[in-house]
Amino acid sequence: MTFGPLHQLRAHLQRLFHKQDTSLAAQLWRDYTAHPSKHPRIPNVSYAGYQMGNQPIPNRAGPLFRVEEFGAHPDTSSECDEAVAAAVHAAEEAGGGVVLFPEGIFYFSSVIWVHASNVVIRGAGQGKTTLYFTQPLEAAYRHSRMGEWSWTGGLVWFLPRELRHELETSDWAWGTNEGWTGNRELAKLTQPVVRGTRRIHLTDTMEILPGDEIILTLTNTPDNSLLSHLCGDLPPGSYDFAQLASSLHKQKNYRQLRWPVRVEAVEENSLILAQPTKVDLRLEWDPTVTSLGPHVRESGIEDCTIRMHPSAQQPHNQDHGFNGPHFQAALDCWARRVEVIDADNGFGFTSAKGITLHQVAVSGRARHHSFICREQSHDCLVHEFSIAAATTALAAQALTHGLNVEGYSSGNVWSEGEMEGTFDSHRRVPFENVRTCIRLTNTGSLGGAKKAGPHWGARFVHWNVEVTNKRAFAVRLEHHAPYSAMVGVTGPSKPHPKPSEFSGDLHSILADVGTTVSPRNLYLAQLKHRLESSAARTRKEQL
Repeated sequence: MTFGPLHQLRAHLQRLFHKQDTSLAAQLWRDYTAHPSKHPRIPNVSYAGYQMGNQPIPNRAGPLFRVEEFGAHPDTSSECDEAVAAAVHAAEEAGGGVVLFPEGIFYFSSVIWVHASNVVIRGAGQGKTTLYFTQPLEAAYRHSRMGEWSWTGGLVWFLPRELRHELETSDWAWGTNEGWTGNRELAKLTQPVVRGTRRIHLTDTMEILPGDEIILTLTNTPDNSLLSHLCGDLPPGSYDFAQLASSLHKQKNYRQLRWPVRVEAVEENSLILAQPTKVDLRLEWDPTVTSLGPHVRESGIEDCTIRMHPSAQQPHNQDHGFNGPHFQAALDCWARRVEVIDADNGFGFTSAKGITLHQVAVSGRARHHSFICREQSHDCLVHEFSIAAATTALAAQALTHGLNVEGYSSGNVWSEGEMEGTFDSHRRVPFENVRTCIRLTNTGSLGGAKKAGPHWGARFVHWNVEVTNKRAFAVRLEHHAPYSAMVGVTGPSKPHPKPSEFSGDLHSILADVGTTVSPRNLYLAQLKHRLESSAARTRKEQL
């Protein structure tokens, strides 16, 4: 049988139309969509941010607690600490509300504490309402014992009251347990679970209800097999955890991996999780389900500028604590349309879960850490952000770390950014983190304590990153981060220049250098794919 020219033309056009992208990035994306939570190099970060990305940040209507009615007046030299604290307390006592600032400059010499859920601090707009802090944490709160204001704490601090009390009364205030507290054991797992699973089998589910937030814990063992797993289960001898990660056994913050997760459904002796697991849950690591304990949720700060009193840059790790908003033992909270100016540290997460920072900016001097992500902070999202270039010679010489991540933190995303700084990882085995669609002037350095493990665990992805000054430092990690992918990186011609912390084949990928790949934004593409797939399943079940 023969075909005429019209049929041949139609067949040719169909082949052109359906021609498959053969780039490595396209193959990675196709493989990811086939098995989104089991890809060996691309993590599923579609659950990052407020309410796992399933809902937009809410626009709270009230009740309103106007700071003027509590005695706070703008554009005067008088400080507003007591008045604003009273407004926040009134909102907490009411079960939540909006602490509303009008236009103007409001002066503070102490911390604005948010200890309760459903409390939103709102200004009249970025550049219209300014919260001006005249004192750093060193003077506004308490003396630093270990230089901790260089990496934690904020002058607007979202922190449950119970954890604050525990931190203040412990013998070593900032080294015992900085995260979730009061966690009660609910059950043990009875069967091992592989990464990417949502069903877990338990000894008991009597105290667990659908919608509960629980914590899944795994305990590191003397052979460091859990730490090795966080690095992709490289062959023995690839990294000397016994020597180079010995401090992780000594500190309570790191003896266990702790991952908060929502329960979607409860069945007889099993749970269906709202997210797939990021790691295997092996019985030798004593997988346990605990309660979440005291926390702050559904609280935020929006539509304002936070400005610090001008001060000199301090030596490294001796910051006095002119720090912006900090979210600790908090989940499903946010900062939106907020700029932080002249800070030691910009925005911070400590043991946070599902926090979204949207349309946020850091500018001015210092910026030791522009964005902090530490102490087992999981599934947080920084979207549409900027870190302005240094405007003074002093700030340009300061030791900066840019986008920090450390301490077993996972599932975090930095997306759609324009920045000066570094892609910093501060050791303690962070894993499964993504930076995508970022234009970077690459300055600064990595940090981290000695004997605290590798800078990078498994499944770090840098996707469509443009480096304006071509510096590869902490961006091209194909020889440094195991089972990871550097895709669509433009600018650097060489990998990260430091010696690799691991030996042997890391099974990492460098793909499509100097090209903008598709999908453009890995996080947004993953979120769209998940939501559309979920909607399709729902429609099918309804038929």
